Amino acid sequence: MVKLFCAIVGVAGSAFEVDIDEGQKVGDLKKAIKDQSDGLITDPWPKLQLFLAKTADGAWLSSPSEDVKKLKKGEKTALIKALTMEDQELQAEDPLEDVLIGMDPPSARQIHVLVVVPQQGTSAPIVSQDGLVIGSNFRRCCR
Repeated sequence: MVKLFCAIVGVAGSAFEVDIDEGQKVGDLKKAIKDQSDGLITDPWPKLQLFLAKTADGAWLSSPSEDVKKLKKGEKTALIKALTMEDQELQAEDPLEDVLIGMDPPSARQIHVLVVVPQQGTSAPIVSQDGLVIGSNFRRCCR
């Protein structure tokens, strides 16, 4: 069993820990993150994007660092943006033990996994030219 500290990118106060068996896959980690996020994540677990929170020299992000302090305030630094680039995303089918190979064992005062929850759709209704509200059975009463 390994304890990973996770942070949701762009959400202030969203750092939390997740316990998971190293023999499981990244997809299982996504489920565990959603389940153990205490309601912070409402999206379906397959939509979550996970990234290792490790620096260029292979070290975990340190909690006292400026990057982590800003991350915990919901801010994105250049380092956090670089770590969450699409080509760095962990794949659901990958075993955790393979993902963590060569890394120092996770410990306290570190962030290990960055979680990106894709943007929800637009909050404003979309109305077509003929007055239909897209995604709804209602029509506009007047044109």
